[in-house]
Amino acid sequence: MLFISGGPAFAAQGTAITFPRGEFILRRELEREMARRATLLVARAWRGRFETDGETALVTGEQISSRVVAPAHLEPIAAIERERRSSGPFPARLDMDGRIVGEATGSAAGKAEAVKAAMAVLERAGHTLGQLHESKAYLDRLASSADAMTRKIPADLFFPVVGEASERRTLTLPGGEEGQVSVFLKASAGPGGLLDTFERRIATRVRDDARLARESWSLRLE
Repeated sequence: MLFISGGPAFAAQGTAITFPRGEFILRRELEREMARRATLLVARAWRGRFETDGETALVTGEQISSRVVAPAHLEPIAAIERERRSSGPFPARLDMDGRIVGEATGSAAGKAEAVKAAMAVLERAGHTLGQLHESKAYLDRLASSADAMTRKIPADLFFPVVGEASERRTLTLPGGEEGQVSVFLKASAGPGGLLDTFERRIATRVRDDARLARESWSLRLE
């Protein structure tokens, strides 16, 4: 079953963007539901700036804060995350459309295309289990793929294609069972096309077990 929303809400390609002067604060929250309904939340913030050379822009920044919330039995993982300094999306080279060029991944065409690409990755992850009949292993594989996708930086992060899209599918599991996968993306922009908010959610369910990977970005000028 397929549900896609968006279309008219997407920003038109070729819309003029403006690289701002001064500094900005970029924030990211990543929340992952893990085994036994445990939730790990990692929130970071970076101070950044744009430097233009007439044809492209270099975005540089450094981490200024981090916060990790986790249950007691995940404290070893939480401690590692607290001590780790993340470079986030920095440094990043942007083309004149505001898209990250290089290793960043994401859709420059629109959110619907990004949702479809994510769904394809999840379906492939499930199929790699072959004839394995253990549903928990199937869910673990889907959840791991969802985590990997939320760790990738969208190519249009700083100047997003505005809009939202979602898709939900029922997948056939080994042994004749069924699982559900849903992906949701939403982005908004401020003056000059600069990022306001970006949200990405990937939910997987097998039997009564469910996992959610949620990521959100926001940017504010100083």
